[in-house]
Order: sequence, then structure tokens, then C-alpha cells
Amino acid sequence: MIKLNRRIAALKPSATMAAEARATELKAAGVNVISLAAGEPDFDTPERIKQAARTAMAEGLTKYTAVGGLMKLKQAICTKLKRDNGLDYDPAEVIASAGGKQASANLIACLFDEGDEVIIPTPAWVSFVAMVQLAGATPKMVPCAEENGFLLTPNQLRNAITPRTRGIILNSPSNPTGAVYGAEELSGLAQVLKETDIWVMSDDVYEHIVYDGSAPHIFKIEPALKTHGIVFNSVSKTYAMTGWRVGFAAGPREAIAAAVRLQGQNSGNASSIAQAAAIEAYLGAQDEALQMVTEFHARRDLVVDRVRKLAGFKLPNVPRGAFYAFPNVSALLDRKYKGKPLTDGNGVAEFLLEEARVSVVGGNDFGAPEYIRMSYATSRKNLTEAFDRIGAALEKL
Repeated sequence: MIKLNRRIAALKPSATMAAEARATELKAAGVNVISLAAGEPDFDTPERIKQAARTAMAEGLTKYTAVGGLMKLKQAICTKLKRDNGLDYDPAEVIASAGGKQASANLIACLFDEGDEVIIPTPAWVSFVAMVQLAGATPKMVPCAEENGFLLTPNQLRNAITPRTRGIILNSPSNPTGAVYGAEELSGLAQVLKETDIWVMSDDVYEHIVYDGSAPHIFKIEPALKTHGIVFNSVSKTYAMTGWRVGFAAGPREAIAAAVRLQGQNSGNASSIAQAAAIEAYLGAQDEALQMVTEFHARRDLVVDRVRKLAGFKLPNVPRGAFYAFPNVSALLDRKYKGKPLTDGNGVAEFLLEEARVSVVGGNDFGAPEYIRMSYATSRKNLTEAFDRIGAALEKL
């Protein structure tokens, strides 16, 4: 047996990517699978952005760039942060990476070490825990109650902080729940956090996919946190650019400089052509995102209605952002399928893939094993068919 690095040996595959890969594999084998597992918009990248990439290639922008990104891109990111979030950053406080995931992983690796604890309110995106563990730190998962909209409360935060706490990761709108922190909730958390020097990391990748109001920024609400705060974001969701792989982090210069050093050793710059496309994404017309959100809103309403009609599914909270529903399936657990009980969300996901040919993601790796995640980043026709299939499959339990 090959001996691996102990952290890599303990690393689990991404549950979301594994579910989508399994659906893709079945489709390639001729199986008619409807995927509600994908964490990416099903819309095409806007033409203006694709044209910017073509122009960049025609003009010879096909060489290495500065490790932390083109200066024009970093300036565009600063413009975006001021325009959309009311936050002032300098290009030296920004790093562009090969996707928001790399930006997050690099900063987490730079800021935390053995013995450190990082608070992760759950349910949470599956990769946060893995990133903290790969840094050698300990993820401290704090379960957030469905009854409170899956939102972390100030009292929970205060009770979770120990002398070992070095950071917290907030994600609003949330993957997987669709929860959005309002100004009042963020203000309550900020009052606790400003009394500390722990790193406050705000993952804003779904910031523009909001249906009821907006997603305020914690650093705008409490500017003092910006001195020990990091913003993570990317072009992936807002501009339907998941495959282009451009994301960024913004924060204090010393932290960003450390991330640039790390990126210089582990990958180098993000694609020069994709960076040019990202500049256009941030600086060009912004109306495509609104059109996309309008369609997601209609799908959200369809999904909420259909989920609430499924026997054994519970969805008390209407998702306010992102493009996921996160129903509670605890009423299905211990029911038997082919003589075996469904013991958790992963089991329910396996049942739905096998019996309904619908791919979803079990809630286990999100820190919520009594739930499943259902993406509505697919057509309303596919959604209707998927729920018809799920309803029929549930009758067989």
C-alpha cells in the first residue's frame, strides 16, 4: 500500500462533486438521470464576457501574468467591492486565484496552524471543513437550528469562542440552505466579533442571487472587522462562469502577500485569458445577473411548492438566496428500501438516484445528516419531471 501524507490520506472526496460525477457517469451510460446536484448555474456565460476572452487571445494575452493576477483585474475587483459592497480595498489587498475555492484554501492555509480552531456554522459548504483540516487546524462546527433559519446567533458565537479560536467562516447566502443573514443578524454577530481579533472570513460567492431584499456585508455593517477580515468571491455564480476558474480574496496586505507567496509555489497565476474575461464581467453591464435571478426565483417557488407536497419531506424555511433547497428528510429515516433502512441523508440520496434516477446530495458532509440538498440550477421542465419521479419513488418505501 502506498503511504500518503496523513492529511491527504484522511481527506474525503467532495460530496457535491462526487454526486454530480456519478450523475454524469450514469448519463454517459445511457441512463436518463436528472441532476439536482450541480452547484453551478445552467445558464451560458454572457456573450460580452466570451468576446473579451476572444479579444485577449487575439491580442496575445497568452503568457504568464503576475502571480496574484493582472493589475487591471485587481483594480476591477476593487471597483466591484466598492460598487456592490461599499468596501474600500487597494489592489495590494487583493489576490486573484484559479477560482474562489483556491483563494479560500490559500488564505486558510496561510492564516491557521496546528492548535488553532476555526468556527464553521453548519450546515456549511463541504469544502470548508477540509480546507481547515488541511491547514492543520481544527474545524469547530456549530449547528444552527432549522427553527432559527439555519442562522448563527450571537449567543452561539460567544459560547463557541475559546482561547484557541483563530477564525470564523460565514457564508451568506448559504450553500446548502439558501439562508441569508440580514443586517440585524450580522450586527449582532459583529458586536461579538469586534471584541476579538479572530479572523472573520466572509464567503460572498452567492451575493447577487437573492430573492427577498439583499445580502448586506458584515464589514460594511462593522468596518472595524475589516482589519482582521477576509472577503472571498468569484465570477462563477453571478456571471455563470464556473468553468473559467477565476476567484479572489481581499484582506489585509500581509495576509494577501502570504497568499501570493503560497500561490506562487503551488500553482502560479489564474488563466490569463480567463482573467481578461473576469475584467469584463466586473466592469461591463450588470443586467444579465438580474435576468438569471428572476428565473431562479421562479424555480425557487416551484421547488418549495413541490418539496412541501412530498411525503416525508419538511421545508419550513423558504430559501432566500443561492439556488438550493435543503429539506429535512428525517421522517424517511429507518424506512426500508429493498430490505435495508435509510439511515441518513446520504442513504436517501442513494435511494433517489437508484429508484427515481434523480441525483441530489446527502446532507452528511454539510454537517446535517437528516437533510438532503437539491439544486434548482436546471430548467423548470426538468424540475417538474424530477419531482414527479421522486413522488413515485417515495410510494415504494
